[in-house]
Amino acid sequence: MRLVRSYIQAAQRARASRSAEDLAAVRGFLAADVVMKLASPWTEEPWRVSQRGADAVIERFQAPINSATSLTTENVNVQQAGDDVLVEQLSTIVDSDGPHVSMVCHIFSVADGVITGVRAYRNDRGLPAG
Repeated sequence: MRLVRSYIQAAQRARASRSAEDLAAVRGFLAADVVMKLASPWTEEPWRVSQRGADAVIERFQAPINSATSLTTENVNVQQAGDDVLVEQLSTIVDSDGPHVSMVCHIFSVADGVITGVRAYRNDRGLPAG
């Protein structure tokens, strides 16, 4: 749990600063071949691969929607089961229509001191598509 909590803190710092140093710190928590998967009512398959590899994760992390002014999260619950860590977050996305609040559930898989995969589900009821 400590590794995942530290990753989330590093991710929040990187969202706010957008600095190369903070993004490198985020990358340090990820396995080179990490796989990020998403599920929600708007995905066309049960678990859609959204990013494959640490470089792809960091590239997506730099997208405008992931900046601290567009996306903020607050941990509500963090639990560990074996090598998996469940994180429930209150997520706020701000766009031209204003703030959109939803719950997001992440399941982080950890091995050898790095995050090897993340499965995320967003309750996106009422959120704009895309």
